[in-house]
This record gives sequence, C-alpha cells and structure tokens, in this order.
Amino acid sequence: MRSTIQSSRPRPRLVRCSVVHGNKPSYESIVPPWTAFTRAEHAVATPPAPQKLDRRTKDGRERTRSVALKERPVFFRDACSCPKCVDKTTSQKLFETVDIPLNIEVQSKETTQGDDISVTWRNDIPGYEHHTSIYSKSSFTKWGTLEGRLRASHSVMFQKPWDRTTIESKNLTLDYDSYMNSPSTLHKALDHLHKYGLFFLAAVPSDTTSISTIGTRIGPLQNTFYGSTWDVRSVPSAKNVAYTSSHLGFHMDLLYMADPPKVQILHCMKASTDGGESLFSDALAATFVLLKDPVANEELRLSSLFSFPVTYRYKNDGHWYQYTRPMLETSHNSYRNKYLPDHRRITAINWSPPFQAPFEVFTDQLSLTKFIRAAKQFKALVEDNAAVFETRMDEGTCVVFDNRRILHARRAFSSEGGERWLRGAYVGGDDFMSRLRMLNEEYGVLQAAEDKVEASV
Repeated sequence: MRSTIQSSRPRPRLVRCSVVHGNKPSYESIVPPWTAFTRAEHAVATPPAPQKLDRRTKDGRERTRSVALKERPVFFRDACSCPKCVDKTTSQKLFETVDIPLNIEVQSKETTQGDDISVTWRNDIPGYEHHTSIYSKSSFTKWGTLEGRLRASHSVMFQKPWDRTTIESKNLTLDYDSYMNSPSTLHKALDHLHKYGLFFLAAVPSDTTSISTIGTRIGPLQNTFYGSTWDVRSVPSAKNVAYTSSHLGFHMDLLYMADPPKVQILHCMKASTDGGESLFSDALAATFVLLKDPVANEELRLSSLFSFPVTYRYKNDGHWYQYTRPMLETSHNSYRNKYLPDHRRITAINWSPPFQAPFEVFTDQLSLTKFIRAAKQFKALVEDNAAVFETRMDEGTCVVFDNRRILHARRAFSSEGGERWLRGAYVGGDDFMSRLRMLNEEYGVLQAAEDKVEASV
C-alpha cells in the first residue's frame, strides 16, 4: 500500500489539530485519537445537570417511570404496541396519532412480576375504552432521550473517521464465499462498511454476474441510466471520464441525481495494465478536522459548507441530470454529536468536481468566496498524503464503499498492452440500512471496546 498525490501547485495552509503524541507535535494522522477529546482542554462547557433519580433502585425506577408517564402521556400512548394498537401480521398501526385526545392521562399503573409496567388510560381514543398498554422496563431507558430513541432504531451508530495509517491497520478483507453464505460474515462486513466506509472481498469469481450477487446480498441494486450493473473500461470517445485511461480525481458518484446511491461496488475483472491504482480518502475525517478547529471556523466561515448551493450536472449522450445541494448534509432531527456540539449529525458529504456545473443558485461574490476558501481547505485535507489509502485492485478483488462518505479516485494507466476492466453496481441507502438494522437486531450490535470512548458521528 502506498499513498502519494503529488502536485506542483502551492497548497493552502492545512488546518491541523494540535494533538501531541509523546513529546512532539505531529500530523502523522489526519484524525487525532478520540481520547484526546476527553481531555479538559477540549471539554464543552455545560451547566450542571439536574439531580437525577437513581434508576438502580426499585423506588428510583418507579418514580422515573411515573414522571415520564405524567409528563409525556401522548408520546407513550402513541408508542403502545399491543395487538389492539399494532397489527401483529402487518406491523402497521391500527389507530391514527391525531385521534389521541390531548387531555389523555394515566388512570392507573401497575408493575408486573417481570418489572414491566401496565397502564390504563383516562380519556383514551374513542373505541379504546378499558384499553391497557404494557411497556417493557427497557422502554423508559431507550425512549428517555433522543439519542436513546435513535439508537433503539439503529439510526445512530458508531462511525470511525480514518487516515491512511488507521485504515491500513483496520482494513477488512473477507472471503467471497464466506460473505455470500455466512450471515455473521455479512453482518461483520456491513458493520465495518458503516463504521469505516469500505471493505474488500477476495477470491470473487471472474463472472459478469458476481457483481449482482455481491450487491443483492445487501439489498436490491439501485438502477440508474447506466443500468443495474455497468462496466468501467477505457473506450474511444468516452461519455464519462471514468471510461478513459486518464487520471480520475477524487469524487463521489451521481451527485447530479436527487437520490445518489449510498453503496458502490466495484469488482475487478481484468488488471493487466501499468498504473490504474485505486485511491480512497475519508471525507468525514477531513470534515471532522475542519469543524473541530476553532480558528478555521472563525477565519473560513465554515458554515458555508452547510448552506452554499453547489450544482452538479451530467449532460451527455441524450441525458441531462442536474441537482443542487450543499457540500455537507445533516440530519433532520436535533441530535448533536457530543464532540461536535455546534452541528447536527452529518449524514452525507457531497464532493464531485468533475461533475460540477456553473452555480445555478448564485447568491453573491462574497458567499462564493467564503465557500471556495473553505472548500480549498477540505480539498487539501482529503488529498494530503496522510489521508489517502492507495491499493491496486487485482483480478478477483472487489471493493464495497460508502459513496456518501468515501471519496474515490484512480491513477492514470496505460491503455496499450493490457486491459483494465471493472464491473460496478449501486445499492441505495435505505436498503443498506434495512439490512444492517435487521442483522443488528438478530445478532446484536457489533461494538468493540474502544467504541465506548469514541465518537458517535
């Protein structure tokens, strides 16, 4: 493995975290150890928390539940999953939330022998008189906070930003047969894909249908104007730079569409040319470094990365796709990462210079200047030698990566005396998360010991 991106142009000043390793300040890693952010100098000032009830005691648990039911009766009534409220066959609600009377309240509650709680309601939904709701003892824990509710649905899980050194030690390569036949191996693969943004498969059969079997193991293939599967090989008069032998810079695919694919899969069929090495860089790591630096936030006005509208376009060969989006997309809810308390959780990063169009929604020169200054820093970070993971895709290998997080690039290769042929496919984000949630529910969340002190991004 090697990582080298050379450029004769002057580089903008890199924003680097001032983390000390041993006695010397270093930037050997683009992402400092997460434990560094537990130190006092990185602590976020917060007011003293109110005194909490001790849930470890039976009396404390009872009082906690009583307070929750009294303060949020509509929420708990809406969450009832008894057979009268949720059809056990279709898993669909049998009442509408808007039918819940706003003056509903707890009439009585009892603790069952299993430490669950049984609730009857006063002013319940018409037709639900004498209705009883049963809540497990874990409900009051997982529903007590936004983070708890998101984790209960596996909507927030650990992600680990990486640099070259980190991914070289954490990189995961799995056997194709094990991936295809072992549910636990699939779970390990998709968990790693979510945490680190990529994994590799080895010993993949040299069959044009292998790409489909790999993708549908995760979910239905996302069909595009390229088809459900496609080939990457150099052709004369190519309609896409990917179909040439030229250098292809860091980018993400299909940002000119309203719903870009979450998962991209590339299976190497032929690799007998000189050059053509694959390059990967974690855009989440670069974003994290930028946002954690108070000087960069102040000088570069990084808020433009969340708001400035960038237009992407593909207009060629009878197609015209176009979409405008900010560089950083965030979750719709108010959940905050504790290491980035000033920002909502980042759900997608958009960076694809080869497919960028003239700015469709141009505001003013000042706004454009702010965006470009911040984007220059981002570019410098993702292309830094310390950030880039380089590997040569040999025949029979396959890479699966997160197209909304991981940037990919390719070195130029010789088109004479050899062949470079990749087969590709996409899987949508909803399908990927559906499979991962079900695997988490069946086998449990795979959480390493270090996850307990690392960031949940």
